[in-house]
Amino acid sequence: MTDYSLYLVTDPTLGGGADRVVRIVEEAINGGVSVVQLRDKDGSMDAIRATAQELKLLCQARGVSLVINDYLDLAEELGINLHIGQGDTPYVQARQQLPAELELGLSIENLGQLHEVIAQCAVSDVALPDVIGIGPVTATQTKPDAAPALGVAGIASIAAVAKKHGIASVAIGGVGLHNATELAATDIDGLCVVSEIMAAAQPAQAAQQLLSAFQKRPAVPRVLSIAGTDPTGGAGVQADLKSIAAGGGFGMCVVTSLVAQNTHGVSAIHTSPLEFLEQQLDAVFSDVTVDAIKLGMLGSAETIDLVSAWLSSHAHGPVVLDPVMIATSGDRLLDANAEESLRRLAAHVDVVTPNIPELSVLCESPAATTLDEAIAQARDFSHTHNTIVIVKGGHLTGSMADNAVVRPDGSVHHVDNLRVHTPNSHGTGCSLSAALATRMAAGHTVEKALEWSTRWLNEALRHADQLAVGTGNGPVDHSHVARRMLAAAETTPWTHLLAPRLSGASPEEFIQPATTPSPAPRIEPAGPFTRALWEASGDIIASINSSDFITMLGDGSLRRLEFDFYIDQDAQYLAQYSRALARLSSIAPESIAQVEWAQSAAECLVVEAELHRSYMAGSHTSAPSPITMAYTDFLIARTYSEDYVCGVAAVLPCYWLYAEIGLMLAEKNHADHPYHAWLNTYSGEQFIAGTRAAIARLERALENAGHTQRVDAARAFLSASVHEREFFDQATRYNWL
Repeated sequence: MTDYSLYLVTDPTLGGGADRVVRIVEEAINGGVSVVQLRDKDGSMDAIRATAQELKLLCQARGVSLVINDYLDLAEELGINLHIGQGDTPYVQARQQLPAELELGLSIENLGQLHEVIAQCAVSDVALPDVIGIGPVTATQTKPDAAPALGVAGIASIAAVAKKHGIASVAIGGVGLHNATELAATDIDGLCVVSEIMAAAQPAQAAQQLLSAFQKRPAVPRVLSIAGTDPTGGAGVQADLKSIAAGGGFGMCVVTSLVAQNTHGVSAIHTSPLEFLEQQLDAVFSDVTVDAIKLGMLGSAETIDLVSAWLSSHAHGPVVLDPVMIATSGDRLLDANAEESLRRLAAHVDVVTPNIPELSVLCESPAATTLDEAIAQARDFSHTHNTIVIVKGGHLTGSMADNAVVRPDGSVHHVDNLRVHTPNSHGTGCSLSAALATRMAAGHTVEKALEWSTRWLNEALRHADQLAVGTGNGPVDHSHVARRMLAAAETTPWTHLLAPRLSGASPEEFIQPATTPSPAPRIEPAGPFTRALWEASGDIIASINSSDFITMLGDGSLRRLEFDFYIDQDAQYLAQYSRALARLSSIAPESIAQVEWAQSAAECLVVEAELHRSYMAGSHTSAPSPITMAYTDFLIARTYSEDYVCGVAAVLPCYWLYAEIGLMLAEKNHADHPYHAWLNTYSGEQFIAGTRAAIARLERALENAGHTQRVDAARAFLSASVHEREFFDQATRYNWL
């Protein structure tokens, strides 16, 4: 979900030398730069590679996209996004060679070049550019050989075509404070600058000023729902408002009809006079800027025509039409004679989101039975009505309920989505459309907005059964992500640290059992002290085992993005964990323990290297997340500043809990599991044997420890166990913003 609002292209000469580039970039990021393109026409390949590697670490740590200019082989080698010009490697060849997960941008100097690359992509069946740099806006000294200036009007016309095809765009060449606000009124997604920041005395301040001048979108998008009601809160404007809030927007609503419905169906519909509908619309548009609109139940041809006329005569952001015709219960929510009006309206909105039965009605064709059939129908409708169609697989059968973006040019963007088997799916169509409109209002492409909305709705469906709202087809849990994130942000000290200290004189006076009974361990404690630790961990173990991360890892539904982030952080963790184990080797009181800890430290580095080789294709890791860093800092502090027994207790959960979870997940593992190899690693006999040995070492250390040391060690064990839980859970909190 790249934010192109402020795109910096580096220039070593303007910056005062190649050695100053990284510092300027860091200051510019502090000021709000969201994309950095490394451009160096004169440096040696070794120097450019070194700068690229340094910038990659910086940009990944700061959540900023890094792009390299021209050098396709270097982009491929380092795993960095690429931008090419008209005179560089031909676009289709570059897209075919560059790994699919890397973004590819292209310079566009006129509308003909854009139409040409779109046609080439269609013929070659390759993806369109992720972003185009349109320019120059005016003549510029940084590229004296640039094409003729386009002016703001020329930029606007090219950006509008790019937007229709789902291509992000930035204006470049002569861009600055003098025209940033004017450019913001076009369809471009950002400003691309060189000298305005590279030559600035204060790069951060220059970036802030440019971003402030450009930001046409508010931090909180204002999204209007025009739809019917649902007094039980699962669908209609009630669901829309919840979805808009979940998507980060401020929701508003204009009611078309009052609907008496619940989780069993619709019993009555009351439609107020059109005059009152128009008064509601006027109340909103006369006072509030509308950044996006979601259209839901319109009910009649007269209502559709009124809303259509109103939208055509008032300023607003993108419009998403959810063609509400048939409720989940099967109730008809649109007059048959209004269907043609709805088709006409579809030609004047940005996105249409029919379910499978509604797509059938819109296309006047039999209902599709496969996703491919639905996409074929959507292609025809999209082309005929010049609008984007979202195909939703929820009404189909099979293990997957994928969604797809279908554009008028016939291009299709698939969004994988594992089916959730629940009867509580009331309002899914309303919710997805409202969330989609909100993310589009925030500046995301339709494709990125659908990816976010699908991910959010999948979680809302997975936890719908826990709501217990109604006795029929209940609603989804719109707020689950928000509540989960709120719980993760809670700062109340952990329960075991608030509990009174025990004497530590015996296993019974060592640590209190958890309120939740611990499951039977697959790897047995080595004695009474480690058994007491296991019994004290019941609450933590239960929360880990029931977490979304472990659940989805087990059934294979964990998204690759989240798994890759987890693997990356695991590698970051192991690099520091090995230091903690090496420290234990140096302070262990027994020679055999010294050897065993040293061997474990070495094995950590071997596993870390294997993670890089097998899962990360040798690419550089980003940086430790705050969660990872908190955990590793805790381990280093316990092993370097506390007694040996406390250090051993702190490192043990990484063995024991990992092994227990690995053995639990092994029961769900199979040859076709997407994470088969990784699950084998942590349920393998070598790791299990190492875990048993580590448990035994802690048992011996606790036997020989003083009473106070034992209690400190018990608290360290439970604290490390909580860190383990947070380490797992962080992957499902990744990349939501």
